[in-house]
Amino acid sequence: MCIEVASEDGTRILLDLGMPLYDANHEDVPRDTQQRPTRELIAEKVLPDVAALYADDPAAPAFSAIILTHAHLDHYGLAHHAHPDIPVYGSRGTIALLEVGRIFFPDAALPGDLRELPEHGPLLIGALAVTAIPVDHGAPDSRALFVESNGQRLLYSGDLRAHGRTGYRFDALLRDTRLHGIDWLLLEGMTLGASASPHGQRSEQDVEESLVMIARRDNDKLLAVIAPGQNLDRLVSCFRAAKRSGRLLVVDPYQAFVLMKLAPLSASIPQFTWDGIRVCFAPHQVERLRNAGLMQLVWDMRIAAKVSTDELAENPGAYLMCARAGFGMTKVFDKIGPSRVSLVWSQWSGYWRRGGCPIREWSERTGVEARFVHSGGHAWPEDLKRLAEALQPKQLVIVHTEGGAGTTFASPPCLSSDLV
Repeated sequence: MCIEVASEDGTRILLDLGMPLYDANHEDVPRDTQQRPTRELIAEKVLPDVAALYADDPAAPAFSAIILTHAHLDHYGLAHHAHPDIPVYGSRGTIALLEVGRIFFPDAALPGDLRELPEHGPLLIGALAVTAIPVDHGAPDSRALFVESNGQRLLYSGDLRAHGRTGYRFDALLRDTRLHGIDWLLLEGMTLGASASPHGQRSEQDVEESLVMIARRDNDKLLAVIAPGQNLDRLVSCFRAAKRSGRLLVVDPYQAFVLMKLAPLSASIPQFTWDGIRVCFAPHQVERLRNAGLMQLVWDMRIAAKVSTDELAENPGAYLMCARAGFGMTKVFDKIGPSRVSLVWSQWSGYWRRGGCPIREWSERTGVEARFVHSGGHAWPEDLKRLAEALQPKQLVIVHTEGGAGTTFASPPCLSSDLV
């Protein structure tokens, strides 16, 4: 996603500058796309061709800021291509996750000038006032962006939903009188016109209940839940399900570090120092922390929470592991024994179907059937309708959609809107 907003005094900003996840043929964009030269990406329409935005343009920088809604690649992944003098803003949680990326993914490019958005009140940029409004989404501390200038008002929803652990934020959005009768509503529509099945269960609470049921039924097996390491709601669901079923939650050092960095957001975010959590160490993650000068943190994790693969194999039914989808996990599962692993796929089903998925290949090789237990990060169509009806915008533009109104945006467009 990429949205340009300009005011009559000449101030220009971007709301998000993300990397497309798919090409025009709906194939996965190669992982090295972020690192490729700017002009190549513009020529291939991966980057929007916007004047005075990029470092090699002598007229740059004509933009005063890039403001991110959240820390997902399709919203921030190409922001580093912008001129380095353009500051990039995000919420406290968004900035924390990007900084985590500097440690664990040192080859990934990130903007150099990252700044936190104000917690209260607007960010004033020329004649533009940008207020970041908390929304419920799979990425922690996500924001919708409310832009005002010269009496005109625009709301960009970013990605949002009503069915996560902070669904009350969606209801607050409906009641926010600042937004009623706005001039423009740029509303995400990922679930419009598409089958509901890839987006999973109706709510995050349903995910927790399903995990509890599986954990109690397969009480002598390791419950391995394959989920993204930054999905805070899913980590909390795993922790709650583990506690309710009498198990210990197992995370890796990356997940433990993410939880630690997000701790300032809420006292209810689980931490590796809590009694119900254990850390199973992955050598490459320890090396990343060592290179960042954080070996004391590694020792703190070991002292407080270490669990070995031998311990997992000795008593698999004592643990719920929130695991990631890499090849290394299949070796852990083999050590425990396939017959003693209960496998849950807890992310978008498209990742399961794509080629080279190690967990799917392990499942097929061993005959261990995976259960699909997931709730997506995007609002259901009926919730999008509720939002549009509550706000009654003068103009409604559906963005970030697949299948809505017969349109697929394989490469997210760069929309431009003048607030004049």
